[in-house]
Amino acid sequence: MRGRSTTSLAPQMRAGNHESQLNVLKEEPLTAVHFLSPSQLEVVFRTNINTGLTASLAEELLELYGPNTFKEEKGPRYWKILRRNLFGWFQCVLWAGAILNFIGYVCSLYIYTEHSGKDYLYLGGVITATVVGTGLFGFYQEARNMAVMSGFEKMIPSYATVVRDGMKLGVPTSELVIGDVVEMFGGEIVPADIRVVTCTNFKTDMSALTGESKLVTHRPECTHSNPLESKNMAYYGCPISEGTATGVVVATGEGTEMGKIAGLVSGLEKTKTPIAKEITHFIKLICGVAFTMGFIFFAMVFYMERNWISALQYMLGIILANVPEGLIVTLTVCMTLSANNLKKKNCLAKTLQAVETLGSTSCICSDKTGTLTENKMSVAHLYCNFTIFDKNDHSHVSQPAYATLCLAASLNLRAVFAPDEEEVDDDQIHKKKIIGDASEQAILRYMEINRSAMQTRNGNPKVAEIPFSSAYKYQVTIHEMQATNSYYLIMKGAPEIILEYCLRLLTDEGDAELNPELKKEIKASFIKLANMGERVIGYCDYNLPVHEYPIGYIFDTERKNFPMENFRFIGAISMIDPPRKDIEKCIALCRQAGIRVIMVTGDHPVTALAISKKCGTITQPNAYEYAFEHHIEVADVPEHVKNKFQSAVITGNQLRKMTSNELKAAFTRYSEITFARTSPQQKLTIVETLQSLKHVVAVTGDGVNDSPALKKADIGIAMGITGTEVSKRAADMILLDDNFGSIVLGIKEGRRIFDNLKKTIAYTLTSNTPEMLPFVLYAILEIPLPMTLIMILVINVGTDLMPAMSLAYETSEQDIMSIPPRKTTDHLVNGVLIYMAYFQVGMIQFFAGMYAYLVVFAQHGFFPASLMYVRSAWEDPSSNVKNTIGTVWNYENRKFLERKAQTAYFVAVCWTQVSDVIICKTRRISLLKKGMTNHVLNISIIIDLLAAAAVTYIPICNEIFGTAPIEAADFFLAIPFFVLMIVADEVRRFVIRRVKELVQILGVAIDSCAFIYAGRVWTLPVFYRRTTVMYAKLLMVCCLVSAAVAAPGIYDGLGLGGHAISYAAPAISYAAPVAHSIAPIQPIVKAVAAPVVRAEPVDPNPAYSFAYGVQDPSTGDHKDAQETLQNGVVHGSYSLVEPDGHIRKVTYTADHVNGFNAVVQRTGNAHAAPVAVAHAPVAVGHAPLLAPAPVAVAAPVAKLTLPAIGHPW
Repeated sequence: MRGRSTTSLAPQMRAGNHESQLNVLKEEPLTAVHFLSPSQLEVVFRTNINTGLTASLAEELLELYGPNTFKEEKGPRYWKILRRNLFGWFQCVLWAGAILNFIGYVCSLYIYTEHSGKDYLYLGGVITATVVGTGLFGFYQEARNMAVMSGFEKMIPSYATVVRDGMKLGVPTSELVIGDVVEMFGGEIVPADIRVVTCTNFKTDMSALTGESKLVTHRPECTHSNPLESKNMAYYGCPISEGTATGVVVATGEGTEMGKIAGLVSGLEKTKTPIAKEITHFIKLICGVAFTMGFIFFAMVFYMERNWISALQYMLGIILANVPEGLIVTLTVCMTLSANNLKKKNCLAKTLQAVETLGSTSCICSDKTGTLTENKMSVAHLYCNFTIFDKNDHSHVSQPAYATLCLAASLNLRAVFAPDEEEVDDDQIHKKKIIGDASEQAILRYMEINRSAMQTRNGNPKVAEIPFSSAYKYQVTIHEMQATNSYYLIMKGAPEIILEYCLRLLTDEGDAELNPELKKEIKASFIKLANMGERVIGYCDYNLPVHEYPIGYIFDTERKNFPMENFRFIGAISMIDPPRKDIEKCIALCRQAGIRVIMVTGDHPVTALAISKKCGTITQPNAYEYAFEHHIEVADVPEHVKNKFQSAVITGNQLRKMTSNELKAAFTRYSEITFARTSPQQKLTIVETLQSLKHVVAVTGDGVNDSPALKKADIGIAMGITGTEVSKRAADMILLDDNFGSIVLGIKEGRRIFDNLKKTIAYTLTSNTPEMLPFVLYAILEIPLPMTLIMILVINVGTDLMPAMSLAYETSEQDIMSIPPRKTTDHLVNGVLIYMAYFQVGMIQFFAGMYAYLVVFAQHGFFPASLMYVRSAWEDPSSNVKNTIGTVWNYENRKFLERKAQTAYFVAVCWTQVSDVIICKTRRISLLKKGMTNHVLNISIIIDLLAAAAVTYIPICNEIFGTAPIEAADFFLAIPFFVLMIVADEVRRFVIRRVKELVQILGVAIDSCAFIYAGRVWTLPVFYRRTTVMYAKLLMVCCLVSAAVAAPGIYDGLGLGGHAISYAAPAISYAAPVAHSIAPIQPIVKAVAAPVVRAEPVDPNPAYSFAYGVQDPSTGDHKDAQETLQNGVVHGSYSLVEPDGHIRKVTYTADHVNGFNAVVQRTGNAHAAPVAVAHAPVAVGHAPLLAPAPVAVAAPVAKLTLPAIGHPW
């Protein structure tokens, strides 16, 4: 990867296109300005260190390179958010449906249609309200979480002090140019990228750029080949903590390191979230099916009927049946609820889709400081008397060496508690704010808790001090000790430096001479602590003799009129930014869930490795540990040894030399990786490489240097407490508590969302089959329409809405964090779900609806065969239609009956949707184990059934939705199917669990195992698909049997002939009152049926002739009987032997005009005695059977039981 000079960056960026600009911004900052001497700087930048640029040259350079500002980043585009929520893929489909309905309504005003025009108007209005309502709700949820300002603006100082033409000027920062000589002071912000020429105790905070919280002490000399790590470079936007410096501007505006980051953040396009891809895939799939079938039916019906209005009606019915209008509401509510749940867990999602993305994550690139660690230095170990003590080991506090080390550490401090924190209780010391650098804060906090450091310091005041400097790497303080009434000198600093100033060593037995062997042993302890990722500070002391330094002695730190050598080494204290509490458990949980966690930090590789091992991101041996054990450099580890390790630490220098393919190979070779000393551009490269390997990448960060990676990641997660405004703006989610554990909770919540969305879609799609197939039967068999368009919409955006939304409240299944992340090929809607929804559960719902529909018609004399191919006459207001038994129905009566049948169909679908939502509660776990603890779902079921009852029985609902009241018993016709669905799905889950358990017992991977089944070797997924098909066929057979058991004779007249199912059941015949009936229908007396011995139907047509045998229960005699139907008149006769030996012969006729007439003849005393005639039309039985009515004779006759025959009509 080649570098590019920053001096030429701005013109090239302005000249190139967007892609080339991004490529320039991604390049590493490999400039050479930090190698140049002051005289070389003057030549390269045409400036003078003492007099600066000339005013004319400054104007020329300003024109060439542009102002020292960033390209203005536009704020949140609220119009884009609104447009996405109102005119997305799904929304456009619904808009198309609404427009078609409005077109249908306009056409109905001028052309006769089979549907009422108001149905189209209602449909269009409801769909429009649904799209607009959900769109505005989604816009509100996203807009309120969007950041308001860029964040980079806070990093831009207003004015800078420059030298031009030999004069100091205060100029606006935007007018700085390359070559300007700038003076900087503590408390300011670095105004551009500066090459430091001279400085005095000049320190800047580069944490926003590098990720390291430690202040950088600058110096004029080049200290590293990497400009970001060289101490003679100061960078735009970094706060100056103290000191002064003079330097030359080497880059301005978008050419600065901070400018390149800002350019990357604004220029990078956010990748589409996984859930957005899934929803798009789902919508395309469903809409493709809906519109394809809709256009097919449009063409077919138009070809048959030559009526485009009728064809449009069919097309609308098919489209609306397939497109779940209420799903958009459900998706929005589901993700909103989950976003609110995450907020309670300290995860603020800026977009609703970010919630699910976290659950899809397969790789987390985590920053170290503040995310995996506490972002607060703390004491880890104390070293004295050749022993390393843990910070919590207080058993040695009374020993001389340990006590002296604590005393020296308490006194040699510059850090103090903030004035407003002095009143804080002592038990809250860990929460007190401290003024000072991070290391001294850690020592003061520890010593205050364990040794009362402030009291010790107040009792032994400091009289002189030499501040710490990177030049000599130590700090000296002199204190007046009350106990000895003498002066006590303490030096602290880099342990190897401190050791060189010492001749003696303090032990518990007293002072000892510090020989080379002891020095080697002490340095080995320092290396051990450093290899643990800890920062070590050494301490030595000197008790100044009273006779040479009496009380009141004036110490001069400039002339150093006190000893500066021959000290006594007393020990060392090591500090570390400790891992967060329970972070190791969180990482282990991620591993269990199949999520790869990679640390990406700007820290030193040794520190990064130590924290990685403590956190658990690296658990296996690596080359660094091998080098430590063998006392060699990492670069000297043989290549064949490196290849044996499964974990690695890759530094920024190594990453810079790697090609894209080599980096991909590293991700494949090593299961555990930590990146150290990385630049912002390298973090972005890591993310892009992982995404190219099909990972869903989450990135955490808090600094400006993290913002490009945060923006590019599938989900960027910024820190809410320590995070900069820039990082928060670039991220999709903000951790309000800066805790990695919150990410794990978010992953669990995201997976729960995906599971619940899948359950919701499965629940929603099942109703498509019972909504669509009625139109198929309506078109092909020309039966009265079983379900209207308005009823479809009532189900989709009415009764189904609350149960669907209630699934969002389902708790996660127990194994949700034990399964690997879903693959990109594991779609939200896949073939198995489609098959289950449409051809298994959906078909059961269709059977339930058709069963209820046919029963209502059969109760009024319309058996299935009589409903076929009657649509033209049925829809003609001027035509009358006869039912199966010959009753004439006018247009108003049959339309009212049709509404009742449609209502029964609607109620049956509602019942089966209730059972559907119950079985959708869990995908694998038994319902008995899961329980009905989702009270929102329980309430939604009650509301669903109440809504179905309201639509059925409330008059105003009957008028609006085109329904009609049905009998109370008919409201529960679908109960057998309700029970069947729950029991069958429970069996399915049981089989799935047992198969998985069997495979786990055998120790075979589920995805790759194969076994012999039916003489073939099948993989387990194939077996699942095959058994699913078998299961579906079994369910369909169960549906047929359920309907037959619930209603004997329901299949009569479907062309089954001699195989029609017939049952000997009580025939209860009555005529139900029909509203607006022309002639009142009287009930017929109940007849008790005799058992049928033999029933031999000859012809299933309305004109028939057949014979049957009847057995007398008293005598056991068998006599023949016969019956014929011709031209609507039934002729029949039969004879029976009575107990007294006489033979009774009955001859009867029946039709819908004259009613039932019978003549009885008796041998021996023969006579004809007409019975009482029922002058009323013959009515339909409760069960779909026609039995002869009871015979009333003139003479006393023994009671006989007459046959009940399952007639083939």
